[in-house]
Amino acid sequence: MSYQRPYETPAGQTSKDPKFYEMGSDVLKNKMGITDPLKASEQETIGFIKAEVVFSKKLTKKTRFNSIYIQKIHQMALSHLYEFAGKYRDINLSKAGHLFLPFQFIEMGMNYLDKEFLSKLPSDYEDSKKLIEDIAIVHCELIHIHPFREGNGRTARIFADLMAGRAGYPSLNLNKFREDYYSNYIEALNKGDEKEYSPMIEIIRNLFSTS
Repeated sequence: MSYQRPYETPAGQTSKDPKFYEMGSDVLKNKMGITDPLKASEQETIGFIKAEVVFSKKLTKKTRFNSIYIQKIHQMALSHLYEFAGKYRDINLSKAGHLFLPFQFIEMGMNYLDKEFLSKLPSDYEDSKKLIEDIAIVHCELIHIHPFREGNGRTARIFADLMAGRAGYPSLNLNKFREDYYSNYIEALNKGDEKEYSPMIEIIRNLFSTS
């Protein structure tokens, strides 16, 4: 069985160009000139909290979910800190030996996400079962694409909360689950790379039952 999505390619090289980092530090170049990783992380956290609050307040049944909406979440969260906020990355990234989608295919990947998933999401659900599946699948696909230079996971987890919120359900608090059960979360995402969504569906289902 092939797990390859129509936009994927086996080609790709990792790249960590020093021009992306503040001199003498591991911190990405930023508008505030921050070189301390803890301070950069603090500013990122502040930005994502603000974005979730703002987007949650504006959320209605008529809110349209698409790739542009996802870019806007990222832009609001990180525009005070990074020039690349809201923009698709232009370098290849890897983490713990896992190579994310080559940057040349990000736009195609996001178009695929729009066409195959986001455009088909209903505003109302008869029950939570289909919603849980949709949240899990979209979450896995978005993380797989990894469209941004930084903040992909946090953007995707906010979007998962917004998907639940638009359907009338409370926040999933997926960030806390990731903190408490990191290995389970990563394993579910890795399965999602193979289009095996059942582990993430189980995680989202359990969060629904406790929210």
